[in-house]
Amino acid sequence: MAIIPFKISPSILKWARNSIGYSIEDTAHKLNINPQKLEEWEKGITSPTYNQLESLAYKIYKRPLATFFRKYPPNEKPIEKDFRNLTSAEVTNFSTEMILVIRKAKHLQNLITDLDLEEPKFKKFKVSIEDNPVIAAERFRTFIGLRIDDQKRWSSLNAFDNFKQCVENIGIFIFQLQMPFEEARAFSLSGDIPIIVLNTEDAKNGRIFSLFHEVCHILFNIGGVFRDKETNNLNKEYKIIEDFCNLFAASFLIPDNPFKVEIDYGNQTLHEWSEKDLIDLSKIYNVSKEAILRKLVDLNLASKSFYFEKKRIWNAELITYKDIQRQKNKESGGGIPQDIKVVSEKGRLFVSSVLENFEKGNISYGQISEFLEVKLDHLSKIIERINK
Repeated sequence: MAIIPFKISPSILKWARNSIGYSIEDTAHKLNINPQKLEEWEKGITSPTYNQLESLAYKIYKRPLATFFRKYPPNEKPIEKDFRNLTSAEVTNFSTEMILVIRKAKHLQNLITDLDLEEPKFKKFKVSIEDNPVIAAERFRTFIGLRIDDQKRWSSLNAFDNFKQCVENIGIFIFQLQMPFEEARAFSLSGDIPIIVLNTEDAKNGRIFSLFHEVCHILFNIGGVFRDKETNNLNKEYKIIEDFCNLFAASFLIPDNPFKVEIDYGNQTLHEWSEKDLIDLSKIYNVSKEAILRKLVDLNLASKSFYFEKKRIWNAELITYKDIQRQKNKESGGGIPQDIKVVSEKGRLFVSSVLENFEKGNISYGQISEFLEVKLDHLSKIIERINK
């Protein structure tokens, strides 16, 4: 039986390849064809077979098959429009893995727009670049109702989840996805329904600072990528915002007045703090050593060079730890149960919103699977976990 090629718009094929950052050679190698054949497809001289098109869509370009039957490419906002704190060169050099994470985040953000939601509480909190970030952080702590004494009483095992719950309680959606650690510790997408995406490659307590850095971005309604690197590439406007968000996050997590008492501020001078000092202080506030050291830099009690040197060491240790854990999981054959994975990745706010919209009749039973990206036979356990 003859294999029938499908007539596909050349512009769609070229757009799909460029949108993921692959060259003709990259794609041809993954599809196991001659690069010349792919060039012919993109020029409209010949067309792929249905099986080849399926491979392009699902395995290589990670796009719905239906996309390739459009006449023209969809109108997608360029990534640089989402992350104005990055240069065009930085965006162009995103890895394929990072591009796919951003694309997935945008898809999740679009799904939220299909849900019937109450007006989120966070929109009642106002912040501007003229504000003092330390005072803004104090106001925000009062706004969400988190007392420092309560934070200190948390178990370190539950601190990250507790901080995350505080943010979800005011209507901010938080997702956790795996992305290259060197490219982003977190990012946020602005809009009518902004979202935060945290990197699962980061340590849990490391994600706490990233979370509140991105919360600050959302309060400004300006998306950004948090890399926590020294850079001179930012234009003046966005450097001011990044510095504001960093100081806001540190001041929220570690308020000035109690912290200055803890460290005997009046008798301290700039110096290199010991690992033990940083660990002891991090345990008091249930945050990372990095957050504590960053706070000390803000108070002019530690140098930026010392901070970035310690961060380099800690990052290397984290990468080694993650690699060891992955190897152990691989050897044991263990996997994360689907109910835990869905709630961790999508967040309680998103999962509960999907379930509530199903109960209201706004989405169908079948759509739940699309929203949560899980087979419906896991639904009962997901509901049980959400209701805990």
